[in-house]
Amino acid sequence: MMAEHNADRSSSVVDELIESVAEADVRPWRERSIRVGSVYTLSYSTAVVAVFDYDRELAGGLPQNSFLAAAKPEGGSGFILLRVRREARLPAASANDQTRQESIEDVGNLGPWSEKMPTWIKDKMSLHGLECSVLGTFVEHGDGTVRFAEDIDNYYAVSELMAWKPDAGTLKLIVNHQHRTNDISMGNDPVPIGRTRFAAAEDSTAVNVGFAIDPTDIMKRRTAYFGMSRSGKSNGIKVVAESIYGLRAHNAKHRIGQLIFDLSGEYAQDNFQDGKGLHRVYEPLGLERANEVATYGLIEVPWDKPRVLMKLNFYGDELPWSWSTDDDTAAVEAALEQLLAGKAIINEIMEGENARYTTAFRDTDLSVDRMAQTDKGAQTRYRRALLAYRTALYAAGLAVPVWAPTIRGIGRASLFSTDLVDALESADNAGSDKATDYHQAARILKTSKANNFSISWAQLLTVFEALAYFVEDANSAYAAFERNYINHSSSGDSWADARFKSLLRIFRFQNGPRSFQTAREQHNPNTTDDFAQAIVADLQAGKLVVIDQSAGDPDHNRAAAERVMWHLFRAQQDRFRAAAATLDPTQEPDPDRATEGHVIVYIEEAHNLLPRANAQDTLRTVWARSAKEGSKLNIGMVLATQAPSSVMPEILSETDNWVLSYLNSENERKVIAGYMDFGDFTEQIGKVSEQGYVRIRTLSQAYTVPVQLHKFQLEDAPDVDAAEPQNNGTQG
Repeated sequence: MMAEHNADRSSSVVDELIESVAEADVRPWRERSIRVGSVYTLSYSTAVVAVFDYDRELAGGLPQNSFLAAAKPEGGSGFILLRVRREARLPAASANDQTRQESIEDVGNLGPWSEKMPTWIKDKMSLHGLECSVLGTFVEHGDGTVRFAEDIDNYYAVSELMAWKPDAGTLKLIVNHQHRTNDISMGNDPVPIGRTRFAAAEDSTAVNVGFAIDPTDIMKRRTAYFGMSRSGKSNGIKVVAESIYGLRAHNAKHRIGQLIFDLSGEYAQDNFQDGKGLHRVYEPLGLERANEVATYGLIEVPWDKPRVLMKLNFYGDELPWSWSTDDDTAAVEAALEQLLAGKAIINEIMEGENARYTTAFRDTDLSVDRMAQTDKGAQTRYRRALLAYRTALYAAGLAVPVWAPTIRGIGRASLFSTDLVDALESADNAGSDKATDYHQAARILKTSKANNFSISWAQLLTVFEALAYFVEDANSAYAAFERNYINHSSSGDSWADARFKSLLRIFRFQNGPRSFQTAREQHNPNTTDDFAQAIVADLQAGKLVVIDQSAGDPDHNRAAAERVMWHLFRAQQDRFRAAAATLDPTQEPDPDRATEGHVIVYIEEAHNLLPRANAQDTLRTVWARSAKEGSKLNIGMVLATQAPSSVMPEILSETDNWVLSYLNSENERKVIAGYMDFGDFTEQIGKVSEQGYVRIRTLSQAYTVPVQLHKFQLEDAPDVDAAEPQNNGTQG
């Protein structure tokens, strides 16, 4: 199937060129292109082309990194593709230098040094060399089809090889040639995203053509966008995201979910550079936002009323009273899903804690034990632990949920037995400094039981603060209570198990709950749905999802992003397994369903979210796993950063698509020079800082192409054929 697909994409070079040239210019490419010189030397990887100044000027210049076509003066339509790298000194260069110096000395400063030079010497001295990379060969077969080979098959007789600067038709063939494909057949045409640009100094007469990408190159693959701030990274991401979103305009079934982690807030709002923001990408298509775009953020903003707040109810929901079946346990897990997600966030916040009372609280596991459905004692201890944890949230200042707390346990029993209340009121506490506190806690528990177990959060805080001391107070009645409890317990368990004691320790010090009070920023007691699940649902519905992280703390942003990615990763795993179970290898792929279940994740300022390049346990992170396993799970990743060295080599080695703009650091340029053919471009990447001027290599391409990206603009969005040159301005 793939061979047939590639064969369909192949066509005769002559046909390609005829289609590319205006007014049906059917002349051979040699006649339409400009012959600029002779191939002086040729090896398997490099070539030197000898060019006279006259021919260079006639061709309108030969910029660094531009393409040349090398072939015999006559013959077939095939040619060797060269890229100009730098100047090359020819053997006569030393003699020419001497002649040049003598001429300058003779003329002095009275005019050009070549004025008194004979014409034949001028012509001789105007010959210079260009060192070129050999990119490969456009090979024509006997049946008229063409393919690009990434090498040459022999040393050619260079005495017969000439070099041409491609005309627009030939250049279009070169820069938009599809060398390979992804395993996604959706019958789409490449999407224009820019035009060729070989030099920042090019004038209006320079030959350039439209550059297009195959959107399937981004799907299931890794894409890296490297460049300094203000070099046009955000613009490039918007252009790509818009082009992929726009596929639904040609086929409504091609809905690819796209997720953008927006650290600066520029994708989810309008701005003076772009006009309409990316979040309004549905408008030019006349679609409704509710079905097309979803935005998420930490705070409400007046310009984005439909935004969903990325906050959790850290308290979770009330537990069901019945807990004896698998369905009951599933209901308990559902009720506590947000609580457990909030606990993970609190653990992140408290990561640097080292005090025993805070680390014990942090490291307590509150996950649901499925075995508890057959153990009423375990259920009681679990409910008591949850109540202590939730009271700690109240102590930290997290707004309380809409439901009221209760000390009711299983049936009509209290979570705090009569024996415990009696122990709190016992005269044996007289020797303790906290005897009054114990007595107050006992009165609260008695009153609550008498009032149908109702109790306030403030009262619970008083109870747990007392219990925190009571269970460890050598002068209290707890030791005697504990011995009696164990003697009468069928399991022999303590009343206060290790988990409960770990939670209680947070109440022994006033600063205990304050250690995680910053969680208030991510808490909303009215939240009913987990935002991570909502985001995954939006993506699977093919929406463009923007997560505005501009108002968040960096640590919170990182934790939230990882949590969303884990939900997405696992959801895609489930989808992959389900699809594999029903796969029929005899059935032909349906092009209309080619994009079904695909998601692309865009990570702006990726160095803030991804693990560092020198991270130890890289394969356990969701980012590394998504990079390595994302292809089979239909996850594409676009990483944008100004620091290529910060990205794990394990991720870079799995990267298929590259967009390179200005990098002012030599060390950063050295990183990218080790990949693909980017060593040819490091000098220009470190020198030219114009916005939107990039070097692109995608999965479909066999070599890198210098491109000026279109400026993202939803208004007046151009409907441009890839063959037509686009002289856009600089990028925002």
